[in-house]
Amino acid sequence: MSTEARIRLNQLLSRTAIASSTEQQLVYVLLDIQPEGVPAQLPQLPLNLCLLIDRSSSMKGERIAQVKAAALRIVELLGETDFFSLVVFNDRAEVLAPAMRVINKQDLRQIISRIESAGGTEMANGLAMALQEVQRPLVKQGVSRILMLTDGRTYGDEGQCVEIARRAQARSIGITALGIGTEWNEDLLETITASENSRAQYVAQARDVATIFADEVQQMHAVFAQRVRLTVAGRPGVLIRSLDKVKPFIAPVPIIEEQDLHWVAQLGDWSGSESQSFLVEVVVPPLPIGMHPLLKLQLQYDLPAAGVRDQIVDAIVRINSLAAEDVQYQVEPTVKHWLERLVAYRLQAQAWQKAEAGEIAAASAHLKMASTRLLSAGQIALAHMIDAEAAQLSQSGQASEEGRKRIKFGTRGLVGPIQYRQIEHEG
Repeated sequence: MSTEARIRLNQLLSRTAIASSTEQQLVYVLLDIQPEGVPAQLPQLPLNLCLLIDRSSSMKGERIAQVKAAALRIVELLGETDFFSLVVFNDRAEVLAPAMRVINKQDLRQIISRIESAGGTEMANGLAMALQEVQRPLVKQGVSRILMLTDGRTYGDEGQCVEIARRAQARSIGITALGIGTEWNEDLLETITASENSRAQYVAQARDVATIFADEVQQMHAVFAQRVRLTVAGRPGVLIRSLDKVKPFIAPVPIIEEQDLHWVAQLGDWSGSESQSFLVEVVVPPLPIGMHPLLKLQLQYDLPAAGVRDQIVDAIVRINSLAAEDVQYQVEPTVKHWLERLVAYRLQAQAWQKAEAGEIAAASAHLKMASTRLLSAGQIALAHMIDAEAAQLSQSGQASEEGRKRIKFGTRGLVGPIQYRQIEHEG
């Protein structure tokens, strides 16, 4: 890879100017971070992938057939420099294919073809075995992931699942957790994947699995930057309230104040095939009239294929403070576009918390507010679906499992393209 490959950092404030005031004010900074100079034929880093499959009895029929077909597709996409392992779990876990280079694909095809479904669902043992397999290969430079698919709820080992996931993520092993159908625990999968290089996704129909598996491998193959890290330093009085990824999907990003007025967020690996955008929620201290530096941003990253470490991009965010009569209070349109979606995601999350606390009227009201935000953002089909679920919640006191998952992952932008078109058709 040419060392001309780099990451560009652009910034956009929610308001071009604020009124000079003795009070604190809230602004949003949209960070658009784009790869540049990435060759069309990107040198691929070795992949180290463990496929972790729930083979409980509820996976019988089309689901297990589609998962086996998707696993076969993964094998075809991997090369001889990649490592692959296969772990299955139900009441117990079993390593069907220990971590090995993908040289003899026929043997792997035969192993996958023999997967059968039976028994219950105990996830922790499966995760532990998957982590063990991913750690076997000595890969100096590569991309290590656990790709898990489940359709059921695990009971009694949820805390252990989260602990294992955190160990994996602390060792730069990401987890993609896919839930198929309506019976799995979305709160657990979201907790497991609340770290860099990890995500949870809803798979509404078994036929979507092969596409999602293939997309995951392609994204891994497209990684060109690793250990991406954002540092934010603020002027005295500044407070960073939150950092959220908004593109390509919505996800809260932990940002820690490691020193006074000095925050750090780990952003993980970076694919050369897409840009990413983040919203920073900033409390601005009282400022006199004038242009003021507000934040100093620094993006640090490695380019492993080029053998380059600790590349740095710096930027300064400045804000203009004017007399109140000179300020226009409209939100910048691009920032508003993403902010509407982020607020809708937060509102639906709050709705489910209210529902679990028995506050049904408040939960329904939060869903309706989320729908309004999405209508403003042009997400008409999703807004109509949320309205329908809010009405059901008001009438019956319960949301449907399918509706809750569609809304949660739809507002995040993590409903697959096939399923999303179906949602639009139904709307």
